[in-house]
Amino acid sequence: MNFFSNRLVLFISLIIYTLLLSATLLYFRFPAEKLKLSCQYGLEQLLSVKHCSIGQLSYRFPFSMAASEVTFSNREGEGKQLFTIDQATLTPTLTAPTSRFLVTLNACGGKHDFTLLLNRTDKKFTLKDIHLTDLDLSQLPFLRQSTTREISGKLEGNGSYHGSWDEGKYVAEGQGTIVLSKGSFGLLYPILSLKKIDLQHLAADLSFQENSLEFKKGTFNGQELKGDFSGMLGLQSAFKTSTLSFRGKLDPLPPLLKKSKHAKNMVNQLKKRHNQNGLPFRLNGVVQKPSFRFDS
Repeated sequence: MNFFSNRLVLFISLIIYTLLLSATLLYFRFPAEKLKLSCQYGLEQLLSVKHCSIGQLSYRFPFSMAASEVTFSNREGEGKQLFTIDQATLTPTLTAPTSRFLVTLNACGGKHDFTLLLNRTDKKFTLKDIHLTDLDLSQLPFLRQSTTREISGKLEGNGSYHGSWDEGKYVAEGQGTIVLSKGSFGLLYPILSLKKIDLQHLAADLSFQENSLEFKKGTFNGQELKGDFSGMLGLQSAFKTSTLSFRGKLDPLPPLLKKSKHAKNMVNQLKKRHNQNGLPFRLNGVVQKPSFRFDS
């Protein structure tokens, strides 16, 4: 019995020694600059952006790699930023250190995490168990640049994303859910006398395939409006040219009707025309210049 106990202690000691030795060698021989250039290039290719810069890449005991000030932009220079990740941490799992990683991101006022699964042989990867927490939309410069309007709100979400390279062609799909709290959207043209829409809550199911993002079972509510929606966002390399195809119904609430006689008269006319309480609407066009109309 003592023999087996001693062998077990020796085995565990060797594992601990090996892990500590590997961690020490990584610390003193960590090739930060070479890895930084490689990571920047890889992220540019993966996310199809013109430029990626990493402020600092460093090793974290015992086996993690951390990157700070990871910035993505349309091109080099000020004022062209798409978004910035304040800090990203990549930690391999001990059971599969070359193919399974835990990723944590501090970005846009929130903390987000997911598991990265790599299959280098089949040229596939999966982002599993994605969790977005308190992502502040006002801290995404590309939204303001693409829409030329103010968009704000705290976004939370869950989902997964799968990508693969087949003979040089990149294919991806994903699914998930989003919840937006205390959102505000500036309008290009007034709707029912409103110059912006303030929402307390918005939720939707998402699915992504072939550069199309589908919104299903969407609902929203605020002090002045509530409703439901569904539709597609056709993503383009320049987000401002992404196409919109949405439809839904909205219900003007008493605070809006009391505030604006013009809105109240218009709502009454629309309800008579469509012979229903909810007002059917369509949202088409492109992100930079959408077209909104009340129409079933």
